[in-house]
Amino acid sequence: MSFTTLVCQVEPAQGAALDASVRTPLALAEAFGAHLTALVFPIETEQSAATTPGADLATAEEQAARLLRATVERRAISCDIRSRSSFAYGVGDVFADHLRVSDLGVVVVRADRGMGQRLLLGAAIFDSGRPVLAVPEDQPLQAPPSRVVIAWDATPASVRAVQGAMPFIQRAEETLIVTVADDKELRAGQSGIELARLLARHGATARFSAQRRGPGAVLDAIMGAAQDAQAEMLVMGAMRHAPLRNIVFGSATQDLLDRGPRLPTLLAA
Repeated sequence: MSFTTLVCQVEPAQGAALDASVRTPLALAEAFGAHLTALVFPIETEQSAATTPGADLATAEEQAARLLRATVERRAISCDIRSRSSFAYGVGDVFADHLRVSDLGVVVVRADRGMGQRLLLGAAIFDSGRPVLAVPEDQPLQAPPSRVVIAWDATPASVRAVQGAMPFIQRAEETLIVTVADDKELRAGQSGIELARLLARHGATARFSAQRRGPGAVLDAIMGAAQDAQAEMLVMGAMRHAPLRNIVFGSATQDLLDRGPRLPTLLAA
């Protein structure tokens, strides 16, 4: 199992800012021999203008596209470079539309992310039907991860996340399946132990670990296990809940969207 088509959004910038937008998508396209669709348009207009002083956004997009084209040609990566052809739709709608006909979306999450990036990430996760890899800008993936952690709660979303991450899981040296045992009641046959056996049949090396939630949030327990395992990627289902439920019971998805991913995280809804 492999990825054949990836899609990413590229900020119309130059130098380090452009490199940060494309480093992970290019590395994964090379590793999997995948075709890359690069959408070159700004999601935070003010930040993009500040990154390219003295140039309008159309010029900045053309410059970024030209630099990216030279890079993919030099590295022999199959790539379509596209701009945002219509402003009748939001940035999230445009990205989700391309992602529906791709295997994986890659979103580089900046520390200074604004509303534009939040909208793009939310639409990619909840409106595309495809898995999304959210990558912190300062923690790019240079190659497929050697250690993967799966946040497993036996929900349909977590099932879809595991399926979407299978090309990573099969290549990883080890996959740790983590269940926060005191968060949900799992029925017989849905435990992480059975998932480990399934992944083994797919050629993966997987093991299961039950974690206690403790006084903190569910995401904190998961991240603690990921840190202990020296994981390079987290895989988790994404759930939308009513705001009141998030306040009362907490939500790992909402915590991740609010705080940003702490390591590359593959999400599926």
